[in-house]
Amino acid sequence: MMNYQISDWVTATTNQDEMLHGYVESMDVLGGLTRIYVIASDRESAIGKVMEVSNQDVRKLPVSSLDIEEQVKSLIDVALAVRDEMWFLELTGKLLAIQQSESRRSERNVLPTLAFRNRLGVDQI
Repeated sequence: MMNYQISDWVTATTNQDEMLHGYVESMDVLGGLTRIYVIASDRESAIGKVMEVSNQDVRKLPVSSLDIEEQVKSLIDVALAVRDEMWFLELTGKLLAIQQSESRRSERNVLPTLAFRNRLGVDQI
């Protein structure tokens, strides 16, 4: 039974034992094939192309939360590579939110500078 659907991120192995990483572009349930848009592979000529693989050789990747800045930046690169403008805009919004949240968190962790002025006018720390 297939546990993935169109647009899910998957890994797969071809008949020639090549590893693929990409997203499901379409499925032929009767023919038992899944078409994957490849973003990474051990065969460089497959990258950027649609490859057909057997449904039984496809594994859905786990969904992770996008709360790490480097993860979001990597996905922005993928969105640019596949020319998905809507996804790019969504990811850049997420990146800005993460950066603003980290900025606010670091502002709260900064200790105020303490300076005292005595009656003689000499600063002490």
